[in-house]
Amino acid sequence: MKSPKSEIFRVALPAILILLTPAAPAAQKTGAWRDHFAYTQGADVLVQGGQAICVTSAGLLFFDGEAEKISKVNGLSDFGLTAALYDEQSGCIFVGYDNGSIDVLRSADPRKIRQGNQTKKIEAWKNFVTHGRKGINRFLRVDDLILVATNAQMLEIKNEEIRANYTIDEYNYTIDEYNDTLAVQDLALLGNTIAAATPKGLYTADKNSSGRYNSLGWQHRLTGSNVISLAVANGKLYALQADGTLQSTTDLQKFSQHPQNFSSPRALSVADGELWVATAAMLHNVDNTQNNISSYGGGLSSFSPRRVAAYQDGICIADAELGLVASSAGSFAQAAPNSPLKNQTVALDEYGGKIAAAASGALSILENKGTWTGSANSQIADAQAVKINPKNAAEIFVATSSGVATFSGASLLGKSGDDIRGMSFDADGNLFAFASNSATPVRRRNADGSWSVFSSDALQTETLGSVALANKVFWGIARPNNLYLYAPGANLADADDDKASVFSVKVSIDETFSAGNIYALAADRNGELWLGTDKGVVVYSAISDPFASVPQGQRIKIPTEIPGQAAYLLQYEHVTAIAVDGGNRKWLGTRDAGVFLQSDDGVEQLHAFNAQNSPLPSNNVKDIAVNGQTGEVIFATDKGMVGFYSDATAGRYNFDEVKVYPNPVRPDMSLVTIANLVEDASVKITDVSGNLVFFATANGGTITWNVQNLNGRRVATGVYLIFLADQTGQESKVVKMVVIN
Repeated sequence: MKSPKSEIFRVALPAILILLTPAAPAAQKTGAWRDHFAYTQGADVLVQGGQAICVTSAGLLFFDGEAEKISKVNGLSDFGLTAALYDEQSGCIFVGYDNGSIDVLRSADPRKIRQGNQTKKIEAWKNFVTHGRKGINRFLRVDDLILVATNAQMLEIKNEEIRANYTIDEYNYTIDEYNDTLAVQDLALLGNTIAAATPKGLYTADKNSSGRYNSLGWQHRLTGSNVISLAVANGKLYALQADGTLQSTTDLQKFSQHPQNFSSPRALSVADGELWVATAAMLHNVDNTQNNISSYGGGLSSFSPRRVAAYQDGICIADAELGLVASSAGSFAQAAPNSPLKNQTVALDEYGGKIAAAASGALSILENKGTWTGSANSQIADAQAVKINPKNAAEIFVATSSGVATFSGASLLGKSGDDIRGMSFDADGNLFAFASNSATPVRRRNADGSWSVFSSDALQTETLGSVALANKVFWGIARPNNLYLYAPGANLADADDDKASVFSVKVSIDETFSAGNIYALAADRNGELWLGTDKGVVVYSAISDPFASVPQGQRIKIPTEIPGQAAYLLQYEHVTAIAVDGGNRKWLGTRDAGVFLQSDDGVEQLHAFNAQNSPLPSNNVKDIAVNGQTGEVIFATDKGMVGFYSDATAGRYNFDEVKVYPNPVRPDMSLVTIANLVEDASVKITDVSGNLVFFATANGGTITWNVQNLNGRRVATGVYLIFLADQTGQESKVVKMVVIN
């Protein structure tokens, strides 16, 4: 790397955002998962074979002019990456996680990794019983071993197996942290000496001595300091302390203190033999040129560097808020895949195949062609809910504690209102928003963009949360454990004929039930209101006048394996999100157990996804949205978003755009999807002789077939006819399909 020649390296050239923008997506395979992670929380950066590899919490980002991503969806075993090493000796990439898991990627080529059979999981440390956190902090190649620094012990890997784990200091019982061993925060090798950075100082041991497996084999240096990072450059070992002190030594006997103290230090890096110190707001090149990078210039904001590596004729940087930033000829650019702006999405909405995702300080928009756009805006720092205008999908509204922010695409048009946590459109496209603890709790957005406010004695002292429209009545959460109803009268200009009430959640009189907290609600295609509580699900049947008497819900009984006994649907779970798909099935997100798909009546469980059996990054689900056109179900968790292609979509008006895929069906294919159907269409499949092999009703506008006949055997090679008809018999179509065995 060539060092900057100016005294202070302050980048002023325009910054470029490098995006990997996909073409219009092809039909996705039913059951497939898609990555919607933001690769912005950079922790480390490597360079291998001309490509930069950035370690982010969501996955690995590869960049060589184009950005490619690898995550739990397509090659990694987990979420929450903390460290990585490209090991030249084995040609593998070692990846560490905050839960102590380790992956060995047997290729540095992201295309091969995505193809599968390239990742080996090492979970011995993750499953090891010990106190404290097990997160992986650093890898270091030493002869035929990979040393691993963790938050509790040192590990040694040989031939892709953990061969040893040990502490480098006497037991350090800390009741508050419940950590019985000393964390190793970084590693470095100076000659034959292994150096370990810890909260209690610097520890060193001879790499050739078996004494390192005993705490007595480690020498304690820089005692009384918290050493957070290490690096070796030009024959010196550098140690960065948490207070900003930088020490260096060539012989481990005498340490020299650098004259500069670094405010809010983060980590040391070496790029082309030069030492860099990353702090919260600056990169310091301290070894040779004494030049500083104080910003990335141009339009790249949120400067938050972590680590640095030499890349082409400049450097690449792992940034804690921008992910991977690369320099070339003095100009910096963010290298980003197409993705949302943030991982911490709190609310989702869908309309016409478009997805809006609101996070703290960011609105991300997934267009129906598969491209994410977005806007970072402090006006929505406390986003509560998001809605797309069904009359003008370019308009998106984000509810916050200081009003509703109106966006046209990613541009903020304005903000109005008070503490708004719930809003919904009525059947005519009017947006109703409900303000908490306000004398005028009902707000309506008019066609000209202005807002009208209305009083309501029943609602003015309530903390009003999420809201849904069912049978022309707004149902909402009156936090924490009540519901409210609001029905605008025929005269929208005033509130004289409006109705409103607040009531507690009650179920049928033959059982006692009390919801401690209500988290989510959604109206299904039959007008029923589904409620998510801290004790499972409550359903309110569709009724024409819920104001006539206090509405009474019911819980859904699920048969158990014990004859004559039943349990209530998710009765021990906190149900935090509910979405209804094209087949009127219910997707239920929970706080601790992931996601469940239930049949339209809720009785039958069709899917159960969690962080252990699927690409979900977390079992804490914040919201769910269903793309009615593609069938993709997007799950927003506290760690990021992923999508799952289900077998249900919204119905079409006719069969003009029916799609059958794959077609032809080859020997290695076992699932056929028939999409773009009229809602709840009748589907029959026969061979050319007219023998029936399959029949069913579509889930909304989609159905899948397992290529088996009515006897459960794979059908023979040949041409098959798909007969489609709507429920009235007025719309019909016949489509051909070929099966090859």
